Amino acid sequence: MLHTGLNSLDGIPVEVVRKRVRRISLRVDAEGVVHLNIPSWGATIAEGVAFLRSQWKWCVAARAKAMARRPAVRTPPTKEELAALVTLLGELQAMWTARLAEPGVTWHLRRMKTLWGSCHWTKRRITYNSELARAPRELVEYVVVHELTHLQVHDHGPRFHALMNDRLPGWPTLRRRLNNGHRRNFLV
Repeated sequence: MLHTGLNSLDGIPVEVVRKRVRRISLRVDAEGVVHLNIPSWGATIAEGVAFLRSQWKWCVAARAKAMARRPAVRTPPTKEELAALVTLLGELQAMWTARLAEPGVTWHLRRMKTLWGSCHWTKRRITYNSELARAPRELVEYVVVHELTHLQVHDHGPRFHALMNDRLPGWPTLRRRLNNGHRRNFLV
């Protein structure tokens, strides 16, 4: 018999909670834990467990899906990868700041969770994600041009898109590659 709190059923963690809900419900979180919510009034734990058992096939399938979607553990780039990225960013930054007549722009690397780069246009300082160390050259170049464009246009509106089209034709394809399928290939 299960009790309130964390349990194990067939080797799968099940958290049973009594709370102010209208009906018994189930959900599976990203970590693969099955959550069984039972109303604090009008239902017993035994009724909740019976409901859980009637939906067990769904729980196992939902858990398998959740576990498959879990992100891979990312290892930080190696010193060699970071050194290569610093060299590449130095080249691209120098080339594009000269081409766009944007002198006095500084940059640095930092590990970032959600951004490939950011531009502090008042300080003329760009931060690049160290995870770019595993990206192909053309995708790193896209990020450099994107961030340098923010020195003139601070948002992602139509003016920004027009400048990006002039500076780097085909950039939407590069953006898609960076943010979609190819992301998993170099973010290990």
